[in-house]
Amino acid sequence: MTLLCWIFEVVIVLGLLLIADVLTLQNVLLSIEPKVVPVGQSSTLICTYDLQDDALYTVKWYRGRYEFYRYTPSEYPNSKKIFPYKEINVDEEASNSTQVVLRNIDFVLSGNFTCEVTTDALHLTTRYDIKPMLVIQPPETAPTISVFGEPLDYGDLLRANCSSPPARPRASLTFFLNNYTVATSEPLLPHHYQRSEWSDLGLVIRLYAEHFDDGRLILRCVADIENVYHEEAVLKLGSAREPVPERVSAQNAGITSSLRAMLRLVVFLEIILLMSIL
Repeated sequence: MTLLCWIFEVVIVLGLLLIADVLTLQNVLLSIEPKVVPVGQSSTLICTYDLQDDALYTVKWYRGRYEFYRYTPSEYPNSKKIFPYKEINVDEEASNSTQVVLRNIDFVLSGNFTCEVTTDALHLTTRYDIKPMLVIQPPETAPTISVFGEPLDYGDLLRANCSSPPARPRASLTFFLNNYTVATSEPLLPHHYQRSEWSDLGLVIRLYAEHFDDGRLILRCVADIENVYHEEAVLKLGSAREPVPERVSAQNAGITSSLRAMLRLVVFLEIILLMSIL
């Protein structure tokens, strides 16, 4: 009987704890917009949460392990507190209990950000969410293409190079020939995010009939960084298989018709001359 009572009490306690957990702070979610930021630009960190029936005690914001902003409603009118941290520039006017706006973002801010929410009164609960931010430096100009040896025909080697100016991380390059992918740069490694670098991609491919689109060759190089920066260069290559323009064909056709008419006239005159002699 004692054992049954003990089990009953444990079940009741667990049930109460479960109910208390359901009725307290839920769904703490951090989003960063944008999460990939060009250096010197702004980003907004948004923290959403469901307090249920509890009151908000405080919201703390961290870059890594270091707190840089805190919102405590009970300390009004000084609810907002900003703690100096490296190159973080908090727009205090635009920040509140659910968001922090960062201005003039520096490379050092690449990394994890945390939103930590704590409720007040009876159900003292703390929950948090973590999201990464990446700070980039796009290239100053679009990529460029250089090609060696034109015009090109079946069996020829197409040799080309695509270059994109320094960026951090360096741009990923892709070559397209008549909209078909023919070369892609190697994946980025961690050290590519630590310094500014040029991007270069070489292309050597032997051309066959399937590479030509009605005799045309269009080479395109696309530079991309984390789906935020996207620029391209397009080059129409000299092709030995280029079709003859219609206006030239029509002109030639007209010349051929004129020659035929003249020949017929000459033959006709010769026949008349022979008949007159006879």
